[in-house]
Amino acid sequence: MTRAGYEKLVRELEHLSRVERPQIVQELLEAAQDGGMKRNPDFQWALAQRQRLERRIKQLQQTLANAEVLVGSNLSPSHVRFNSRVKILNLHTGRKKEYKLVGVMEADASAGDLSIASPLGKALLGRATGERVTVQTPGGPRSYQILEIEMVEI
Repeated sequence: MTRAGYEKLVRELEHLSRVERPQIVQELLEAAQDGGMKRNPDFQWALAQRQRLERRIKQLQQTLANAEVLVGSNLSPSHVRFNSRVKILNLHTGRKKEYKLVGVMEADASAGDLSIASPLGKALLGRATGERVTVQTPGGPRSYQILEIEMVEI
């Protein structure tokens, strides 16, 4: 993953651990004081929230413990690679889109961050400006042409 993606996950983990976890614990204590725990909907809700929060914290801890921050590539900057910004043309619709190729945990296609493990990300990797790629989608095959590649500093 990129350094920015790693740091984003670290910040999320710190926020969940230092801000949200104490809030949930306080809510659990307050709900427990309001009566029995089994038939208390406030307590049950707070307990479910705590379980969700703890799962996310554990997931982040495991991801960060196993993460590799990538700092380069053996591919030429003229080819699509991890951390490239790629402008493509959808040959079916004529629409242009721009994506940055990132790791799986950083992916957010709506923000323009495309996972290198996604079908489109895989198809783009290693390709050069002007090349065309075809990706199978649930709606059928889609073809794209690479218009521009820019290497983003890590």
